[in-house]
Amino acid sequence: MQLGTYVKNFSLGLGTAMLVFAGAAVAQTSGAGEPATSSYNQSAQSWQLVGVNARLDHTLDASSAQQGQKVEAKLDGSVRTASGLKLDKGTELMGTVTKARASADGGPSSLSVDFTTAQLKDGKQIPVKVTVVAAYPADANAEATYGVTSMGPAPRHISSRQIIDQESGLLHHVALHSRVQGQNSGTFSKRDGNVKLTAGTYLQVGIAPINGTMTSNGA
Repeated sequence: MQLGTYVKNFSLGLGTAMLVFAGAAVAQTSGAGEPATSSYNQSAQSWQLVGVNARLDHTLDASSAQQGQKVEAKLDGSVRTASGLKLDKGTELMGTVTKARASADGGPSSLSVDFTTAQLKDGKQIPVKVTVVAAYPADANAEATYGVTSMGPAPRHISSRQIIDQESGLLHHVALHSRVQGQNSGTFSKRDGNVKLTAGTYLQVGIAPINGTMTSNGA
């Protein structure tokens, strides 16, 4: 499965008109088991994101999701960031729902999420920049097609100017919109009915540490 078949990449310098999905920023704390605070000027960043596969830990449903709700996904493989930091398989990406819009009478819905923290197996937490660059369904039939060994590797490098527009046909009629310079990791939308991402949904993400500081999870 070639990611390029479904994902259209655009330069921010192009004059193409786009609908930008932007979620509201959510204040976060770095207490025990909570994502570390992410505070940085994204528009001034020249991110060096590297790609890795991950899986969503818990089901997200626009009909019940609320702003500030926790979102978690585990890395399906190990990756070394551009700065040399190694994130092992099983590293937990932690974040929140930044915006949720439920469907009304079968109308459109959307969910914006932002992963802000990578929690290592030893419990240490690292503030990270994460952009979702692709998503694949997790049901039994789809796993044979979109499993880690057959859906293709995540992009090795992701441009800091990249915009992702994944068409809805790939993920149960749910579209993905994201941009590296955006305020969220990604926005999932559906034209008719509620967005539902089941536990185990495959996410291909670009990731980079925001700085070299690690914070304790309170252990």
